[in-house]
Amino acid sequence: MKETYYVLKSDTGVRQGAYTLNTVYGDRVLREGVYKNNQKDSIWNSYNYKGELQVKYDYTHKTLLLYKEDERWKNEPDHKFVVINGKDTSYAKLDQPPVYLDGNGKYTQILIKTIRYPKVAKEKNIQGKVVIAFTIDTAGNISNFRVKKSIGGGCDEEALRVNQMIKGEWLPGMLNGKPVTTEFEIPTSFTLVSDDK
Repeated sequence: MKETYYVLKSDTGVRQGAYTLNTVYGDRVLREGVYKNNQKDSIWNSYNYKGELQVKYDYTHKTLLLYKEDERWKNEPDHKFVVINGKDTSYAKLDQPPVYLDGNGKYTQILIKTIRYPKVAKEKNIQGKVVIAFTIDTAGNISNFRVKKSIGGGCDEEALRVNQMIKGEWLPGMLNGKPVTTEFEIPTSFTLVSDDK
């Protein structure tokens, strides 16, 4: 991915002004906003993998202005999340699912650029979706990455490795107007492409 931003003349380690994150070829914006003294300021926009505005967040007022639901949740309007309260867990339809402020366009780009098809999986023609689950607490911190659905052949370990590398800010899931600790799932696909022409 390609970042474009300004820095202070007096300290080039401090971002100041307009910021843009594009795909590696620069053909699509993934994220845009403004830095003030190295802190995100004002309104930031994040886009999905189709280039559509997905998240609009006001860092000055810590307010989510727009969130376009991930297609997974649109296809599952009654999707219930695992809500964690201490040692107790329950399933609930959230008022708002956890939100990745960087947008799924950035998430998808990182996966595409970083993931490697395991040699054993190729040799054994193993394909499918590995589901990685992790916990998002009420402050938006992520932890406890684990494989929820396995396909083997080294794909589970690779999906886990890559998902643990992805950094960014999360807003917690909301239930009855309050942030809750939830389990979040990310499917990671492994598909072999034939070399035949």
